[in-house]
Amino acid sequence: MSKIQSILKNLVIAINALLLMLLLFDKSVVVPEWLQVAGRLHPLILHFPVVLAVAVAAFGLYSLLRPSTNPSFFKTVVLFAAFFAALTSLSGLFLSKESGYDAEGILAHKWSAAILCWLLFLWSFGFNFLQKHKALLGTVAVCSMVAVLLAGHWGANITHGENFLLAPVMHSSEKPAVLLEDAVVYNDMVKPILEAKCMNCHNEQKAKGELIMTTQELLLKGGKNGVLWNLKEPGLGLMMNRIHMPLQDKKHMPPTGKPQLTPEESFILEQWIAKGASFTQTVAALPEGDTLHTIAAASFNNLTTIHYDFAAADAGTIQKLNTANRSVYSIAIDEPALAVEFFGRSQYKPEQLKDLQAVKTQIISLNLNKMPVKDDELKTIAQFTNLRKLNLSFTDITGAGLAALVKLPNLQQLSISGTAVSAKDMVQLKAMPKLAALYAWNTKANEADRNMVQQALHNKNIQWGFSGDTIIMKLNAPIIENEAQILTGPAELKLKHYLPGVSIRYTLDGSTPDSVLSPEYKPGTMLTQQVLLKAKAFKAGWISSNEVQQFFFKNKFEVDTIVAFLPPEEMFKGHGMAALTDHIRGDNNFRNEKYLGYRANIFDAVLYFKQPRNISAITLSSLVDISAYIMPPAQVEVWGGMTKNNMKLLQKIQPTQPLALMPAYTQGFECKFAAQPLQYIRIVAKPVRPLPAWHPGKGERGWFFIDEIFVN
Repeated sequence: MSKIQSILKNLVIAINALLLMLLLFDKSVVVPEWLQVAGRLHPLILHFPVVLAVAVAAFGLYSLLRPSTNPSFFKTVVLFAAFFAALTSLSGLFLSKESGYDAEGILAHKWSAAILCWLLFLWSFGFNFLQKHKALLGTVAVCSMVAVLLAGHWGANITHGENFLLAPVMHSSEKPAVLLEDAVVYNDMVKPILEAKCMNCHNEQKAKGELIMTTQELLLKGGKNGVLWNLKEPGLGLMMNRIHMPLQDKKHMPPTGKPQLTPEESFILEQWIAKGASFTQTVAALPEGDTLHTIAAASFNNLTTIHYDFAAADAGTIQKLNTANRSVYSIAIDEPALAVEFFGRSQYKPEQLKDLQAVKTQIISLNLNKMPVKDDELKTIAQFTNLRKLNLSFTDITGAGLAALVKLPNLQQLSISGTAVSAKDMVQLKAMPKLAALYAWNTKANEADRNMVQQALHNKNIQWGFSGDTIIMKLNAPIIENEAQILTGPAELKLKHYLPGVSIRYTLDGSTPDSVLSPEYKPGTMLTQQVLLKAKAFKAGWISSNEVQQFFFKNKFEVDTIVAFLPPEEMFKGHGMAALTDHIRGDNNFRNEKYLGYRANIFDAVLYFKQPRNISAITLSSLVDISAYIMPPAQVEVWGGMTKNNMKLLQKIQPTQPLALMPAYTQGFECKFAAQPLQYIRIVAKPVRPLPAWHPGKGERGWFFIDEIFVN
C-alpha cells in the first residue's frame, strides 16, 4: 500500500504543480492539437473524481464521530481522489482552450475545481496531522464538499444553461402563461425551442462556432460560418440546412447525443424564417388558416378554452345585471366564467361596478375601455379575484390606484393605453405573478422610462404601440354594406373601403381573392345567385388586408309546413320550427334565440309543399363557433319524394371540418341534386361526435346550430 501511496503522491505533486502554472499563465497557454484530445476526455472522467471527492468529504465528517479503523486505506482513497481530481482539472483546462468557450464564463468553474484539487492535495499530504486535529479535519471536509458543489454547479451552467441546478425550484422567474391573443411568434414559439435545443452550446459561456443565440442582436449576427438564415439560399440558409442534415453527419445540429428537434419544432423555425424572421410578429396577426396560427391555437389557451372550477352564478342575477350600457354573458357553453363589457361613457356610474360584486367570483374578463373610471374604483375591481383580462384603456385613471390591482392573483392581460399612468406606477406590476401582457400605448412613459419598465417587468410582454415610418402597414379589410343576406331577386353588391386608392378584389365561388386574377369591384355589380362572397383590399406599398366574407342566400320556394321528428335542446329551441323559414338570419351570437341548437339529438325534419316544386338544391344556414363547441354538421342527408312514405336519398354531404380554433362565423351548407318535382323533403343533419383531438373539448359531443332552410 505504501508503494501505491508513494506513486500517487508524486503524481499528485506533479499534476498540481502543472495545474497551478497553467492557471497562473492561463492567457499565454496554447494547447497543441494532440493535447486537445486529452482535453476532450474531461467529460468522460470527471464523474469518478466527483464521486471520490464527495465520498472522501463525507467519510472525513463521519470520522469526526467515529475514527477510522483502517486509516491507511482511507489515506489511499484520499490520494486517489486528489490524483483524479487534478487529472480531471488539467484535462478541463486543456478543453477550455478550444474555440467556443468564453474564458470569463468558465472562470469560476476552473478555479473552484482547482481549489478542490488543492484541498485534496493538502488532505492527502497532511493526512496524519488532520487526523489528530478534528476541527481542522472537519473544516477541510466541509470546504471540499462546498467546492465539489460549486464546481458542479458552474460546470452544469456551461453545459446545460444558466442556473441549471436550481431552475426547478426557482419558480419566481418563470415566464407567466401567455394567452393566444397575446402570443408573439418569436418570444413564445421560436425562442423556447432555441433555449431548449440550441442555447446549451451557443451562449456567452460556451459559444460553439463563435455563435451566441441568447439575444436577438447576436442571433442576427451569426457565427464564424456566417448568418443563420437567408431567404435567397436553398433551404433558407445555414441553420435549417444544419437541422435537416442526416443525424450521423458531424455538422448536423443539434449534435448527436443532444436532445433533437421534433418535426413540429423544425417546422416552427422554418416557418418563422420563411415569414421574414420577425421578432415582433404576433400570432393574432397571422391569417386564421396559417399553419403557425394553427399550431399556436393548439398550444396556447384563450379565455374560452380554459376550464374554470368555480361555481356558476345564478342565471337570474346575470339577467338583472344586463342593462342598456352593460353586458354580462358566459364565455362558453357549460363554463361558469363571465365576461363583462360597458358601453356609453355618459351612462357609466361607479355604482355599476359595485353591482358586479354579486358575480365577482365568476368574472374573468372586464372591458371598461373609454369609460370614466377613476383610481378609487380599482379597489372594487381588485375584488374580482378570478379576473384574467382587464381593459382600462382611455379611462381616467392616473396610476395612483394601480397598486390595488396587484392583489389580483390571476390577471394575465392588462390594457392601460391612453391613460395618465406613469412608468413608476407600471413598475408596481412586477409583483403580479401571472401577468403576461401589458398594453401601454400613449401613456406618460417616455423612451427612457420604457427601458426601466421593461427591465423591471422582464418576463412580461409589453406593447408600447407602433413607431417607425419604414414599416409597411396592413390594410383594413373592406366593408360589406349589404344588409340583406337573403336574395329575393337581383341585388347590387355594395363594398367600400375608407382609404383612397384601394382596389377591392372579390370572388363568388369561395376561393381566395388575389390582386391579379380576381375581378375588381365596381359599383353596379349584381348578385343573382346564391354565392359565397370573399373580398380583400389591395394597394401598392401596403400589405393586403385580411379576407372578409359573407354568404348570400337565395330562396325560390316557400315551405308550407315543416315538422321535426326530434326536438332541439331546451335552452336553444329559438322560436320553434317556424324560425327556419321566416327569413330572419342569426348572427355570430348563438344566444340570440334565432338558432335551434342540437347536441343529444340529430336534426331531422320534413318539409311539405302544397303543390309539387321543381327543386334542385337545399341550403342549411348554420353557425360555427368552435370555442363554444358549435361545429359544422358531420353529415347532411337530403331525401325527397311525392309522398311522405316514399322518399329516396337525393344527396349526402360531409362538410369540411375546421382544423383549429377561430372566431365565430355563419356558413351555408348546400346540397345539390338533379332537378325534379318534389312535394316532401326530409333533411337529416348530424352533429359532430366526438370533437376532434385538437379541440379543447376533445371526445365530447359537438353542437349543430341552424337558423334557416332555403329551397331552390
